[in-house]
Amino acid sequence: MEKIKSIKAKVSILLIAGYCAVSLIFGCSPRLQLSNSDKALYPISSEIPKDKSITDFYLPYKVRLDSMMKEVVAVSAIEISKARPEGPLNNLMADAMADAGKSENIPFDIAYTNYGGLRIPLPKGNIPLFKVFELMPFENLITTVKFSGTDLKSFFDYIAAGGGDPISGATFKISNKKATDIKINGQPFDVNNSYTVLTSDYMANGGDGGAIFLKATDRKEYNIKLRDALANYLRKQNKAGVIINPIKDGRITVE
Repeated sequence: MEKIKSIKAKVSILLIAGYCAVSLIFGCSPRLQLSNSDKALYPISSEIPKDKSITDFYLPYKVRLDSMMKEVVAVSAIEISKARPEGPLNNLMADAMADAGKSENIPFDIAYTNYGGLRIPLPKGNIPLFKVFELMPFENLITTVKFSGTDLKSFFDYIAAGGGDPISGATFKISNKKATDIKINGQPFDVNNSYTVLTSDYMANGGDGGAIFLKATDRKEYNIKLRDALANYLRKQNKAGVIINPIKDGRITVE
């Protein structure tokens, strides 16, 4: 009985696929209507025998994907973990974003992403590409926004209130959950200037409590994923024979 149901299901799928293919080729609009349905629960467990036709279909893709994901993009001297107010992974990610921006000639003053977006540490030793995907399992794109000096101060206060986030191109101190002694690329912060922040589309949309981003202007989105920015940055280091060893360098401190 189960075998008959399986055959029926496969035939139905083939008929639908064939109908859709004909519709695409000859330009007619598919109008499929449900004639009946037979609702039932089909438990999935290890006792279900493997379907060779399905395995044969996806196996070539799996082999190719596995070979791509196992690419060693970098070698690390340490396990690279995130921390607050500052951590090696924080700095690595923000610096990778900044490097991508500079490589693509994107104008910006500082690079920033949210702490919660860093999902796992990177391992000591070989770093395969799939670890980069596990670290950033999102499709977020690099985006730039412009802040007035007043709103940028509120932006730094937002970071300070959360205890610190990944940032590159700026330094500051956290005092009573406020940002003090802010420097942008080594220069004292000037509230009368406007500044461009390179970040993710997620944060530019006000994600992770970042409502201050909704006050930003001149938004520009680029077809560069944050994940790719990190992977390419790591590849550059690897090609140059550099064993990466990101450190805390004092860009965010607590008084």
